[in-house]
Amino acid sequence: MKNPLGLLHKKIMLIVTGFLLFQNISAQDISDGHIEEEYDHLTAQWLEVSGELKTYSGLTTFCKNPEYSTHTVKILETLHHYDSLVLDIMENNAISQDVNHKELKKTSKDITKFETEYGIKAFIEFLKESCNTRKDLEKNKKELMKDSGMYSYDGQLLVLETQLRKFLLHIDKRIVSIDDHLHMIHPDQIQPVRLLTKK
Repeated sequence: MKNPLGLLHKKIMLIVTGFLLFQNISAQDISDGHIEEEYDHLTAQWLEVSGELKTYSGLTTFCKNPEYSTHTVKILETLHHYDSLVLDIMENNAISQDVNHKELKKTSKDITKFETEYGIKAFIEFLKESCNTRKDLEKNKKELMKDSGMYSYDGQLLVLETQLRKFLLHIDKRIVSIDDHLHMIHPDQIQPVRLLTKK
């Protein structure tokens, strides 16, 4: 008669081994990921959203449509996630010899500036403030229509769009610049080296 505990032990070992194998395959998929391709895709998505957000109607959609605002923030969050991943890869001394030091420095500088000055918190605060300004404009539209120049409804709308464009162009510039750097340093080729050095 077979030992039921021995059989149970074998089943548990098979399950654990299968799980660990699955985990290893998943980790390998991540390490063999395509950071450059994904960043290209996200950059294109961001530039499309940013183009819309630079207009009053785009801002209105952002302010009134939770799905759209969540989608927009998610794109930016994912870009920041990849930036953190790239910085982590670059900080590994074992791989820094394989990459042009000047390019590493430029990439690091751009990512750091983007992360500190145009992080998710700064973006959300700016858009929240812009939404409040838009709300006030609509609330006082009748009165503002009586004014002229920059104090009129159209003038205030133009001021708001100018502020939006200025802020979003800074973000666009950083994202495009980082995307260009990634094609110079090829993080997808560096990543496996980094993983090997951690063992």
